[in-house]
Formats: sequence, C-alpha cells, structure tokens
Amino acid sequence: MASLMRSQALLRACPRAAFTPARPAFAPVSRPARGALVVSARAADPGAVKVKKALPSPEKRALISEERRVMNKSRKSACATRVKKVIKMAETLIAAPPKAEEEVKGLEKLMAEAYAEIDKAVVKGILHPNTGARKKARCARYKKQVLLVAGLYTPAPDSADYARFQKLQAKATAA
Repeated sequence: MASLMRSQALLRACPRAAFTPARPAFAPVSRPARGALVVSARAADPGAVKVKKALPSPEKRALISEERRVMNKSRKSACATRVKKVIKMAETLIAAPPKAEEEVKGLEKLMAEAYAEIDKAVVKGILHPNTGARKKARCARYKKQVLLVAGLYTPAPDSADYARFQKLQAKATAA
C-alpha cells in the first residue's frame, strides 16, 4: 500500500507533460531534392486523447522508403567496392605478369566475392539483372587480360582477343 501511495505522489509531483505521448514530426534533411525525412519527437497537444493513432500512409511509406534506400545504397556500394578490388588487383597483375596460374588464385577469390555480392543485389532487386551481368563481365574481361599478359590463355584465332595476343607474343619474343 505504501508503494502505491509513493507512486501516486510521484505522479502528482512530476509535470504532466513528461508523460504525454509523442507524435513523430517530419522535417527535411540537407538533401530535400531526394525527399529524405528525419523523424523527431514533439510533445502532443495537452488536451489530446491518449489513443495511439496509426501513422498516415504517406508518412509511413516515406519512412519505409528511406530505410530501404539506405539499405540498398549499402548493398550497392558493397558491390562497387568488390568490383574495384578485382580491378585494382588485375591492374597490378597486368603491370607485373604472374609466372604461374597459382598467382592468379587471389584474383579468382576476389572475383568470387564480387560475383556473390552482385548476385545477392540482383536477387533482392537492388541491381537490374543487366547491370549485374555487365559488372560481372567487366571483372571477367580483366581476368582474361591478366591471363593473356601472363601467357596462360590462348584465344581462338577468330576471336577479338587474338590480335592483342599476337602483339603480346611479339613483344615477349622481342624482349
């Protein structure tokens, strides 16, 4: 009984505004062109009924789309980072050609990571399937260049890479 009286006394001593429910208020962020929103709490009207209302549909959609935009951006930048790592390693291997195929394993591992990340983004609808295919093909082209420079790949005589292969062979025999 004493604890009940203490809690009632505490409620009477505290200002009523401290226990009023908060309503989300939306304010534009630094990028209003994207329609980004920030939710901040504000005090409810003192005479308002204390029934929790559902968010209006446009506000809820704005919140959800902002959350999804952030998640999608994260996944997209992860794809871009993986592709950049593949390209950077391929360029270093082109500058200093590997002597054996085992030295290309690191590039293949990075390519597998990039392919997995791209495929996840395509499945979740973050990247268009054609965009995903283009990014994967770009990685494959770099790998093919590395193998050509190293002399570990011989293209067919009717392929587009055959002329480049012949130039590389001529340069290698001259040196």
